[in-house]
Amino acid sequence: MADVPNTNPFLDDDDEERTVIAVTEENDVGLQAAKTYEHHEISLDALAGSLLKENFVLTALEFHTELLETGREIPRLRDYFSNPGNFERTKDEFGTASLHRTSSIQTFDSLDFARYSDEGGGQVDERVAVLEFELRKAQETIKSLRASLTKEAENELSSTEQVNEGIVTLGQEEAIKPLERRAINFLINEFLLQQNYKLTAVTFSEENEDQDFEDWDDVGLNIARPPSLLHLYKDFGSHAVPTTDTMDYSCQVELQREEDQRMEEQWKDLKSQLEYRISELEDQIKICSTENDNLISQITELNSQRSEIQVIYNSAPLKSSNSSSREVDYTVGSENTSTSDINNCVDDSNKIMVNGESVMEANCDSETKSVIERDQSMDMDGDQSKEEDISVGSPDFVVLDTERSKGDISPTKKQSPITENPKDGSGRHLSSTFRKALLDVCFHVSKDNRIVHEVSQIIGADRDHIITMLGRCLPHIVPNVLLAKREELIPLILCTAMLHPDSRERDKLLNILFNLIKKPDEEQRQMILTGCVAFAQHTGSARLIEELLPQCWEQINHKYLERRILVAEACGALASYLPTEILSSLILSMLQQMMADDKEAEVREAVVRSLGILFGIICDTDKYTQGCELLWASLKDSSERVVMTTLHVFLPSLAIWADELDKLQHNLIHSVVRDLEELVKCALAAQKASSSTHIPLNEARFMNSMSALQELMSFLYVSVIKTGPYCNNISNVLHRVVDVDISQFPKPSSLLTDLKVVVGDKDQLSALVHLFEHHISQEWFEPWDSLNWVVNNLIPRLLEVVLGAGLALPKIVNCLCRCFFLLSRTFGKVFVEKKMRPKFIEMLILTDEHTDHRGYANAKQTSVTTCIVPVYAAGVLSAFSSEEDRQQLSQFLQEILCTLSMYQAPLDSLKAAFTELSSTPSNHELLLTVLWDGVMHTSPQVRASSARLFELMVKGVGENLISTRVFPALVTLGSDPEIIVRTATIPALGAIIENVSLVDMLDRVYMQFITFMDDPVYRDEHEVNIELIHTLSRVAPNAEPRFRDDLILPRLAFVALNNNHQQDDKKRTEVALQLFEAYSSLSCCFINDQLVQEAMLPGLRCLKQDMAAMAPEREEVVSSIIREYETKVEGMRSGTSHSGTTPNLEDVKSRVMNRIKDTTSKANISNIFTRKK
Repeated sequence: MADVPNTNPFLDDDDEERTVIAVTEENDVGLQAAKTYEHHEISLDALAGSLLKENFVLTALEFHTELLETGREIPRLRDYFSNPGNFERTKDEFGTASLHRTSSIQTFDSLDFARYSDEGGGQVDERVAVLEFELRKAQETIKSLRASLTKEAENELSSTEQVNEGIVTLGQEEAIKPLERRAINFLINEFLLQQNYKLTAVTFSEENEDQDFEDWDDVGLNIARPPSLLHLYKDFGSHAVPTTDTMDYSCQVELQREEDQRMEEQWKDLKSQLEYRISELEDQIKICSTENDNLISQITELNSQRSEIQVIYNSAPLKSSNSSSREVDYTVGSENTSTSDINNCVDDSNKIMVNGESVMEANCDSETKSVIERDQSMDMDGDQSKEEDISVGSPDFVVLDTERSKGDISPTKKQSPITENPKDGSGRHLSSTFRKALLDVCFHVSKDNRIVHEVSQIIGADRDHIITMLGRCLPHIVPNVLLAKREELIPLILCTAMLHPDSRERDKLLNILFNLIKKPDEEQRQMILTGCVAFAQHTGSARLIEELLPQCWEQINHKYLERRILVAEACGALASYLPTEILSSLILSMLQQMMADDKEAEVREAVVRSLGILFGIICDTDKYTQGCELLWASLKDSSERVVMTTLHVFLPSLAIWADELDKLQHNLIHSVVRDLEELVKCALAAQKASSSTHIPLNEARFMNSMSALQELMSFLYVSVIKTGPYCNNISNVLHRVVDVDISQFPKPSSLLTDLKVVVGDKDQLSALVHLFEHHISQEWFEPWDSLNWVVNNLIPRLLEVVLGAGLALPKIVNCLCRCFFLLSRTFGKVFVEKKMRPKFIEMLILTDEHTDHRGYANAKQTSVTTCIVPVYAAGVLSAFSSEEDRQQLSQFLQEILCTLSMYQAPLDSLKAAFTELSSTPSNHELLLTVLWDGVMHTSPQVRASSARLFELMVKGVGENLISTRVFPALVTLGSDPEIIVRTATIPALGAIIENVSLVDMLDRVYMQFITFMDDPVYRDEHEVNIELIHTLSRVAPNAEPRFRDDLILPRLAFVALNNNHQQDDKKRTEVALQLFEAYSSLSCCFINDQLVQEAMLPGLRCLKQDMAAMAPEREEVVSSIIREYETKVEGMRSGTSHSGTTPNLEDVKSRVMNRIKDTTSKANISNIFTRKK
């Protein structure tokens, strides 16, 4: 092969250094490699000079870039492109509007595939490249100017220090320079933000509008960012030492002067040596720093190349071209090949050359080859068909990823060789430039893509890098996730927020967390709260206060109530991890504000729960009064849910604290009882002022206070038993007593009022209960303050409340009975026998002033006619179920029945007692036995009272007892010789019609009513007629149609006709009013036309005459009913359709009700429109 000289066309004719390039055969690679490197460099420099001279700037730039990529650099091109002056020319200086590429001979290394695309964007790309280059040069110019400015500032600073001769004087003001002012402003703003003085920082930044506090480079100094202001302050003492003026005075005595001089000289020598050593070390540090920067840049470049190579080879591995045309896969297994072996292979082999001709020469050492052999042997065991094609010791094996860390080697990753070097010598030499261009063309990825950039940074990333990457990516991920699935991001956001090093990014992530879900439901809120608790446990209280609480504060007035609920719940969930100072100030203020301002009951309920947690942790005793105020406000809330949450959560928490402060009895419970006393006192005063028989008691408020007192019973009992004089012996019996039977205590309404939970230990509770009962069961025992308060203060005050509560409101009676039942069951039978029953018996004893029956009946001021009777019967005597207790209850009821009957007093108190007791099925037999004893009593008043009480039993017991016990007793009383007894059975018989469905029993009841109506004995009995009409008006809507049509309607018409001829106006008025109630109820029932003509209309016309004479205000209502029925009858006669002329049942009902506005009847309007089916 001959060398053919060739002249470079880009060199001038006058150039002294002519370069002769030997052009060889295309495949003669060996001769081309024989050219010396020095001669090659001279030819490249000459080529660069020619390009610059001909003004081929872009070509020279591309040439310069390719040389830099291959690791070579020409000084001529570097100096030219580093000088900004070469590009500061006007547009007219260019020969053409745009720079055109030279149509030189193109190779694969310099081939620009984008030029030949159909889009025609070549010129734009060239212009962009020039602009990017100018931008880089402008940035370098700015950096150089900053460096000059910094150097000038340092020189001025050093000159100032030389003038001051190293003396620092405190308090002396110096003129500040602009650069110093901007640097100090930056540090001050940074300090304000770190200390959470956000408003001050905003104000400070507004006053310095000419400075950007987000960028340190805006200061103008080309120096590193200084430490924080706090660090400078702490480090001030080691640098700035105030000096004092001193003067030297001679002294006659000079001791050890020569020794001092010698030590001073040694010190100076040592100082000079140390200074020299320090200077040497500083120089070494600078050299190391320079080397470190160079290495970092090289690592960055290699990482980028490695990521590109990894993406390409992972996505499209090349096949080997060996003789068998089979692909050779090598699996790097974590179990067989360690990462150290792979690293050794990479270190000992010829790595991928950046500026070389080949990718890598796979010359691994023997150790690596043995590892590969083991891997290949495993593959051969799995696939026998490849056994002959795999060469164990072949040098064709190439490691592609030379810089992968140990953690990056996947156990299942297969690596394919990129180049082959077969043994036959027909190898290929692929240049790195061509390889890179080929990869860019085939797998072009935009570098401006954010996700591509993030993915490219994953390889070799540590934990901190991953956390920062998540912090950058999560704000972009969250908006694109479905709302129904966003809770899946909660763990990821929390972990990133906990571990992220930047406080601003943490704030952003926590803000995303609280705004992740628009309206989080209960389950989603629990997820977020659990994450907040984990955040608090991991980061501590400082970061919790600085980062998490501001997020809660921002959401406190959010428009969605779910967000506000989340804030309220977060205050309680995080209370355990916050300092007590924050709990008693910020958290309490937040909850108090939400409790007072929020209008949604769900939010207030969550606030109350958090208040329960807060006052279970808070230690500031000054906040106890504030807690009581919040408690009373919560109990008076308009929402029942808030009140119930207050009773079950907030009240127990505050009660525990009150017991610790010794304020449970004399403060908390005293306040509840005082509220009850004030309610009763105000109600009695209002009753006296209005002269009414009904006590106008605030039922809702009274019920809330009584419920609060019931919830406090457990805490009161624990407070009493743990302060007794026997507590010194608790250690002796702690583990020797039998466990207390929990069933002897009332069932707690919530877990927080359970005695085991309140005491803290079941063994300790058993010991205290045993000692307490043993102590008070003695004939004489030593009392103590807490027990005396219960006996002498609480119980008497509650009895006064019971006396004034009245019997008109059944809910209040039931609440009072429940309260004393809890008190009795909690304190035990011994306490009830010795302390409670005597107080009730003392109040129930009748004195000599009540011997006059009529006087007593008119006065009605004794306790047997008040709420004391049902409370004592249902709350005290029925608290225990022994035979003796039941005998006492039965005896008490019999005595009250006889007493009220003999004195002809109202039975309201006894009826209330029967109503409360009949709600428990175990008391039914006992009550029926008491009534049967009354049926057999010799006094007709007692028998009549028993008959009236049977009405309550019919409504409270089952049909079996009614048929076997109640109805026989009523039949016996119905045949009683005394008419008052027979009359008293009418309401009970009506109750049977309303509540029983047994046909035989109903028929017998109907016969009994027919007897009352048709028997001449009762025809002139006014009391019987009144009771009969009243009962029929109540039961008519629910009675069977045959009983209503055959019995009730004709008898009522007959009674109405007779009442027109009644001479006694009082009796006539009473009967007319009762008939009005009865016909009002029947007007809403379905009655056939024949009965309307034969019974309804005649009776209504008679009633109209009575109303016109006795009650004119009701006459219009009766007339309206008559007109409706007459219209119905006329419509039927004329043959019109029922739907067109007959008034609808609902229309009749509405018209009748619109005309009963001024009536004073006591009819059961809620049941009269119900038709029995």
